[in-house]
Amino acid sequence: MAILTATLQSFPSCLSYQVKGMCFFLRCNIKGCTVLYSIRMSHYLPDAIVSTYNDPLMHPWLEVGKPIAAAMAGVGSAMAGMPLDSAADTARDDTEITTFKGADAIGNPVGMVASALSTGTLPNVPSMFGIPGISELMEFPTEELPNIQREWMSVPMDAANSVLQGAASLAKAPMDIIGKITSLPGRLSQLQSAAGNVGSFLGSSSGLATLGMDGAALAGIDLGPLQQVVSIASLAGGSMDLGPGGLFCPGGASAFGLHYQSELDALFWRGILPVEMLYPSAWVPTRNEVSHSSGITSTWGSIYPRTGEVVQQHPVKASAVLAERVASIIKKRAQPHIYKRLETSGNFKYFSSIEDSDTRWSMVYPRTTTNCVRFGENDSLSLLSFGDGRTSAVNGYVWNLWNKYDCCQRRGIYLFSVP
Repeated sequence: MAILTATLQSFPSCLSYQVKGMCFFLRCNIKGCTVLYSIRMSHYLPDAIVSTYNDPLMHPWLEVGKPIAAAMAGVGSAMAGMPLDSAADTARDDTEITTFKGADAIGNPVGMVASALSTGTLPNVPSMFGIPGISELMEFPTEELPNIQREWMSVPMDAANSVLQGAASLAKAPMDIIGKITSLPGRLSQLQSAAGNVGSFLGSSSGLATLGMDGAALAGIDLGPLQQVVSIASLAGGSMDLGPGGLFCPGGASAFGLHYQSELDALFWRGILPVEMLYPSAWVPTRNEVSHSSGITSTWGSIYPRTGEVVQQHPVKASAVLAERVASIIKKRAQPHIYKRLETSGNFKYFSSIEDSDTRWSMVYPRTTTNCVRFGENDSLSLLSFGDGRTSAVNGYVWNLWNKYDCCQRRGIYLFSVP
């Protein structure tokens, strides 16, 4: 698979491996207690492959993304109660371009560094795919909504015009929105699609045949770049014989795990249930912009509302903004979407959450880049815009989402770290 090979090529330059210190743990048994240690390390991992596209049948990741998107479109149509039309570019007021696109996020098996180095190969495409459920969505009223209400309290008074006041009132008393969310499980249980009962399909596992996929073996992919990386990490680890499993923080994605699919999330990605409009950042300019500096100078777009529509003339920038929106969804809990959250597990102590982790990106399609960047550079005074020379004829783009991890391997009860 060309996309996975491209990820491997960017691994040495994007990893940014660093030994930050030592962690100390207490392990006790009937003979007494011992203090053990492990290295504290930080690095980036390619958690997910994020794609944006015009039409499921034109999905740029042909082997995996295209059949999944096509299968999910039928489920999304059943949920929306109407066919889901393809995305398109449309002019608005002759001065702005409103772009609507589909998007998805699939776990990158290259991010499973320790597993790949231990077995000598990347994980194969699984025989069963996990379908995102509504568990995170059902937590929205109790977990996320209070955060939105507190966020409205920080909006400056001079920004609270009549439109904003109406939106703030909706956020403070959103009974209609909450009612539609809480009644969603019962409604979904009554819907049918080509995949079967929609309520039963969400949160379940689906075979490759149901998704229109064939199994794909990855044994032929060259792991040479990963071997180079582990050699560097081993030198950084010094004399400790930790093995590959102790040299890298496990990421929050699962190999080929479906973390987000906009066709499946059509009710919210297409604004049919406009829950995203509860967020202040969906109304107040310059809040949560894709930008390195002040939102006033942003030439990209806003992360909110996290729907498939964005005002952006450059197709590569439009794709980048939508990719940031997908990352914002899958990195957080209790978001008003149908998705599977990135979540760390295993025998490691983490010093920051995925939600707070730094994010970098590398393009995989239509051009492969071996360096990682943060979206949002102000190029308004530059002769060239970000993405010039990298546009796609089919308006489909694929990015690697790299998240930063800071951890150490647990060896008992955590005591402290140095530094």
